[in-house]
Amino acid sequence: MSAVAEERTGYRSGGRSPVGIGGAVAVHAVAFGIFLLMPKEMIERITTGTLETTNIPLAADPPKEVEKPREAPLQKRDVQTFVPDIVVPTIPATGPVIDITNIPVTPVHGDTFTPDPPVAPPRAPVFVGARVNQRYADQFQPAYPAGMLRAQLEGSVTVRVTIGADGRVKAIDKLTAASDAFWEATRDQAMRRWRFEPATRDGVAVESVREMTVHFRIT
Repeated sequence: MSAVAEERTGYRSGGRSPVGIGGAVAVHAVAFGIFLLMPKEMIERITTGTLETTNIPLAADPPKEVEKPREAPLQKRDVQTFVPDIVVPTIPATGPVIDITNIPVTPVHGDTFTPDPPVAPPRAPVFVGARVNQRYADQFQPAYPAGMLRAQLEGSVTVRVTIGADGRVKAIDKLTAASDAFWEATRDQAMRRWRFEPATRDGVAVESVREMTVHFRIT
């Protein structure tokens, strides 16, 4: 900056102006003096004023659940002195009372009631066992085995025979036998020649089983 400009403005680039600094200090001193001379009521009015603000909610708060009023606790009553208030209503009779115990019972259509007789227990069926048919009685003795006859040996055979409803032998089983020769002679004779009167159950011919003994003796 030129020397002419510095003289017109009073500003020097090399340092601060003493006049400017003094002016600033004088202004601050006057302001501070005015503040000290102000009445106390005016100071309190300025510094203690109430600041009013408005609350802007960010989001609507959820409704609060209304607390239900608590019920008063039940009071324990004395059981010995408690008497329930029960009133039994009295129902007046609407008509005459009829005694039905002596009303006679009239049979329908004049019939007399007769109780059914007790049911008898079922009867056991009558069973009659098979018997030798007397028309074939002479066919029951088997022929004497020749070897046993020459040896003069005697014996007996006991068998169990199954007799059909027609009286014929359907099966024969050996129970005891003095010898195989006596058993074979008895088996062959029974299957070919024996005839029975079949067993009956309530008069109806049925299959049955019978034991028989055949004796072989030399006379």
